[in-house]
Order: sequence, then C-alpha cells, then structure tokens
Amino acid sequence: MPDSRPRRRFRLPFVDSLSGRLLLLTVIFVILGEVLIYLPSIARFRLVFLEARLASAHLASLALEDRDMEVTPGLEKVLLDNSMVVAVTLSRPGRPDLMLGELAPAARTVDLRQQTPFTLIRDALDCLLKTEPRLIRVIGPAPMAPEMMVDVLFQERDLRDEMRAYSIRILTLTIVLSAIVAALLYAAIERLMVRPMRQMAAAVIAFREAPEDPARMMPTSGRSDEIGIVQRELAMMQQSVRRALEQKSRLAGLGAAVAKLNHDLRNLLSTALLNADRIEREASPAVRRLLPPMITALDRAITLCGRSLGFATTETPAPDRTRLDLAQVVEEVLATVDPDPPAAPDDPLLPAADPGPIARACAIPAGTTVLADHDLLYRILANLVRNALEAMQTAAPPPDGHRLVVAIGRGSGDEIAIRVDDTGPGLPPKAAAHLFEPFTGSARPGGTGLGLVIARDLARAHGGDLTLDSTGPEGTRFTLHLPVR
Repeated sequence: MPDSRPRRRFRLPFVDSLSGRLLLLTVIFVILGEVLIYLPSIARFRLVFLEARLASAHLASLALEDRDMEVTPGLEKVLLDNSMVVAVTLSRPGRPDLMLGELAPAARTVDLRQQTPFTLIRDALDCLLKTEPRLIRVIGPAPMAPEMMVDVLFQERDLRDEMRAYSIRILTLTIVLSAIVAALLYAAIERLMVRPMRQMAAAVIAFREAPEDPARMMPTSGRSDEIGIVQRELAMMQQSVRRALEQKSRLAGLGAAVAKLNHDLRNLLSTALLNADRIEREASPAVRRLLPPMITALDRAITLCGRSLGFATTETPAPDRTRLDLAQVVEEVLATVDPDPPAAPDDPLLPAADPGPIARACAIPAGTTVLADHDLLYRILANLVRNALEAMQTAAPPPDGHRLVVAIGRGSGDEIAIRVDDTGPGLPPKAAAHLFEPFTGSARPGGTGLGLVIARDLARAHGGDLTLDSTGPEGTRFTLHLPVR
C-alpha cells in the first residue's frame, strides 16, 4: 500500500524567517553582481596577458635586426625563455620575416584583430575549463610598431595558471564583500524592518488570544514611514475592535436579560390588556374615553418586547435567490400590507389628524425581473411600505391627496434600483441621523427603529443595500439596490 502521507520538503531553518530570507537574497544578489563583473574582467585579464606576451616576444625578435650580432642557439633559447614563448615570428612590410624558435602545430589560434567582447569571454572560459597542456598561437600587431605583425607560440598552461590565480583573488574578494554587505544589510533590515514586524506579529497573536485585555494593545512608535503607519493603524484597529467587543458583550448580556424577562413581562402586559378590555366594556363613558390610549400603549409595549427579542436572537438568513417578477411582488406587498394603528394623541379628547385616502401605485414596468429571495424581498418592501403608510397617516394630505409609489430608479449597470416614494411629512432630523441604528432611529413615538435595520441587513445579504435618498416636507424616498446577477 503506497504511503499517502504528505512528503515534507527539505527547508533550511533560517529561510522560514524574514531576516533569513533577506540575508540569503542579499548574498545571492551580491554573488550574481560579482559574476556579472567577473566575466568581462577575466576576459580583459586574458587579453592583457596575450598583449604582454606579444610585447615581450617583439622585444626578443628585435635582436635579430642587428646584423652584427650573431644569434647562437644558446642566445635564442635565452631570448625565448625570457619572453616565455616557444617561437616568435615578426612580419615587417617590405622586409623579410624574422623568426626565433621552431614552429609547431598549435591547438588554438587567436587573432587579436578579430576579437569581440563575446569571443573574449567565451575564449577565457574555455581556457579556464581546459586541463590538458596545449600550444596556443597568438597573432597581433606589435605594441610599439603597429605596422608589424607578431606571431607567437607558447604554452597555454602559463595563461591558465595566471587566470586561475586571478579568479581565486576575485572569489576571495567576493566572499569577503558578500559577508560584509550581508552583515551590514542584515543588521539594518533587522533593526528597521524585521524587529518591528516581529513585534507587530507578537502583538497580533496576543490580541487574538485576549482581545478584551487593554494590556495587549499594539505599542506604537514615532516612526513616519510605512511601518510606523501600519503600527498606528493596527493600534487604532485593535482599539476599535476592543470597544466593539465590549459593546457586543454588554449587548449580549442585555439581550440575555431581556430574553429572561420577556416571557414574564409579556404575561403581565397581556393581563393588563385583558383588564383594560374588561374595564372598557363595563366602565362609564368618561372612563371609556381614557382607555384607548392606555390600550394602544400596552399593544406597543407587547410589540416592542417581541421585536426586541426577535432582533436579539435572530440571525440574518441566507437568501435563496430565484428569478422573480418584480411588479408581481410589489403588487402583493401593496395589496396586503397595512400600517400599524396610529399612536393616540397626548390629549385623548382631541381628534387625530385625518390623512384622507392614501393612493398606492406600482410603477414597475411589466416583465421586470430580479434575482432575489421572495420572502426576504417581501419583508424588505413590506417594511418600507408600512413605514411610508404610517408616516402619511399622521400628516395632513397635500391638495391631491397622499400617494405611495413604488418605481424603478436609476442604478448602475450591474444593479437594479427599486424606489419607494411617499408624500409624508419627512423624517425628523434625529431619526434621519440615526436611521439604521437599532432602538434610536424610529420616526414615530413608541417605535423600536428595528424595521429599517433588519431591512438593510436583508438587502446586504443579497449583495445590495438600502439607502435614504431624500426626506423633507414634500415626502421621503428610500431606494433598494439589488444586484442584477
């Protein structure tokens, strides 16, 4: 049976740290730079060596121009040994050639007149890599007399030994330079980058383990660079998260307390409501006129308990999107949603404002479809329609009467905008400022402010949003944004 366990790749221990990786990359880049410098320098070293051999061979051949001087075999050997060549031939225009030594077959011929940077580097590497002894022939102009051509023959071993000694010096210099640069760069990066990053990582881990502990906050520095910005932003984020967690813990405790008290409180309120109904049937007419505000207040209290408990214990459901006929859904909402009873006036003897008839209209073009969850979309639109109806039933109607219109608004190319317009009195400034905050954004007395919060959560669960576009004495407009796909 084959082993199905994952194979662990070999990794150098120090490569797992940021400082180790930077150190390794520094050494690699320094070595790479030295290699790029070494190739032309070794080629230049070889060229200078060959030109020096040509110059020394040219000086040795000048002894042949003295006709009074007899070149004996012994003198010839001395001249060749001093020049470190096997043979030399001096070609002069219009004059016979001069030659020292005996010519022999050469393994390689180098014409310095035809050398290019590429061929110089190639020939230098070829010389370094060869190990067998061989003769090399070099042709080039005489350094002190360019009109003359010098042709020398010598052992390549001498050139190879000099090039290898030069390479060892370059390698030693590279190692020393790499060590010095890497050490300095490592120390600088360790102090400027790695150590602060390590401190931030430790602070994040400590904050994750106990985010409520103020002692585990990220310490900041006075740095003005990117790391200083990250430190300050991380510290601010930790403070925001800690405050949010503290608020969430308090709200969770409050929700648990409300959940425990909700059952008993609803029973008490229900009992009070039953007694109020009994009193309304049996009491005198004067007492009966005082009971409707009390009954309405009890109804609102029971509704407030139920909605508060539902908001504290219910999570936003995931939408089951299907292709819906938007006009059909809007018509269903307009036909079935009614406003809650209006709050009684402070003085029960004063009549409430008469809003008159409220016209409801669907201006959605036929065939308009939307990809959404039917039940959740119904809840969103029902909340907006109910709020609009409640706002209009407490205000005097305009000359042409109150009107509620649901239409298509302007949206971007990848979304559809559903607009809900009413002719109500507009939202109070406090309600508009805290519109989507639970328990603070209600526009009517006794409201919880949860309806719009839940509606926006449902819209965002679809990938859209719910926004207040305008509000004022002429009316209010909400827009529901939903993605097309």
